[in-house]
Amino acid sequence: MDQDWSRWLDEAPELTPERAERVRTPVVRLRRGRGDEPGGATRPILVVGGCGGAGTTTTALGLAGELNVGGAATVAVDATSSGSDLALRGADEHLSPISLQSWLYGRGDDEPAPLKECLSRATSGIGLLWRDAAPLRRRATYLTVARAIGDSGYVPVYDGGNPIAARQLRPLLEDGDIALVLAIPARADAANRLRTTLEWLDDEFGAPGEGPGAGIVGDTTIVVSHQLPGGNATVADHLREHLDGWVRDIREIPYDPHLARGELVRHNALAAETRAAYRGLLAEVAS
Repeated sequence: MDQDWSRWLDEAPELTPERAERVRTPVVRLRRGRGDEPGGATRPILVVGGCGGAGTTTTALGLAGELNVGGAATVAVDATSSGSDLALRGADEHLSPISLQSWLYGRGDDEPAPLKECLSRATSGIGLLWRDAAPLRRRATYLTVARAIGDSGYVPVYDGGNPIAARQLRPLLEDGDIALVLAIPARADAANRLRTTLEWLDDEFGAPGEGPGAGIVGDTTIVVSHQLPGGNATVADHLREHLDGWVRDIREIPYDPHLARGELVRHNALAAETRAAYRGLLAEVAS
């Protein structure tokens, strides 16, 4: 591709006063919906980890909870290769025995069963689809899943886990309507490994001639998840300094003892600042 990523973490570009102000205070850029009207149709969201332990499940649950609060019928979907703990972490009201695969082929002849009847449930109002370890049948992909969810009237938030290069995520990454959230823990090593991930995204899904801030990299929002107390903003500030103008935005999710326990995530038990962070992230990516 035309852009040079070779030194983006090694040396900072020259900061003009205007650019320095953007680094300190990232601008929320609301995207137009499918109807080309501000605040139009809500975009599906894919949350993927830049490395292991990135907080993709809690980020997906937080976004889905706030999306549902805003009035959208929302389902959090396990989009990992062989199943994650999405429903075990999020289904604090009802854990359904029906997996994503069982729903997808529920009526036979590869016709999905009614989605509402197959969902696990959270007290926040969202539905959840968990995946078992079996592969999707025949030529089905997550594009098949996305179409069936859309036909059911739900907005999906996908927990893609890690790695981003996993085969099952490719159909979602190729869909320009899906907002991409790339989550990392607030660690220096995770920030440095972002370079490889962004280069891979650009190589695989970018188009020749796209400059900084364009294409899939320009539409990617980086989330720095604070998983230890202390509130160290060094990693996020470093990324803002070096990636401003390349990615859509860099957001932070503060440390929350409720999330850190690793138990069921109850949306109303999250700290006020955590929910505010999810709302800000949602405003950035979903419209």
